[in-house]
Amino acid sequence: MQQAPVPVRIDLAASRGALALICALAAFAGAVVATLPIHEVLRGLGAIAIVAWAADRVRVVALRRGPRSVRRIELDGHLRIAVTTGDGACERGRVRPDSYVGARITTIVWKPGCARLARAILLLPDMLPPEDFRRLRILLRYGRSEPTQGDPASHA
Repeated sequence: MQQAPVPVRIDLAASRGALALICALAAFAGAVVATLPIHEVLRGLGAIAIVAWAADRVRVVALRRGPRSVRRIELDGHLRIAVTTGDGACERGRVRPDSYVGARITTIVWKPGCARLARAILLLPDMLPPEDFRRLRILLRYGRSEPTQGDPASHA
């Protein structure tokens, strides 16, 4: 009988990397909108929408402020996740196989138990301590949520 790995509990911090990525993406999108062959009013509205999106993403994702920001993640070996947001609410759900685990970027795609749509959490190395980031990536890569998925890759 296999013993389940120790759950990972992580408090997320603000990220300079996420701030830089969001600003670069907004600048690129703004440059594209500025070159579109449309009326100036529409270009202005497009630019306002991009700035509003970037400001929201910087606040919620990069700075981890506001009621919708993810502040804490708890993940167990069966890929059950508990996400605590800025307003103190805790939602539980399951990690989806759409999640991506890489050395420089990790995205956790998860679906709360009562929600119709899945959600995604962006994780960059500067959002958490290196050892916690490593443990989280290992758990995401080798964790199993269903007995039908078989043994993790390390046991195959």
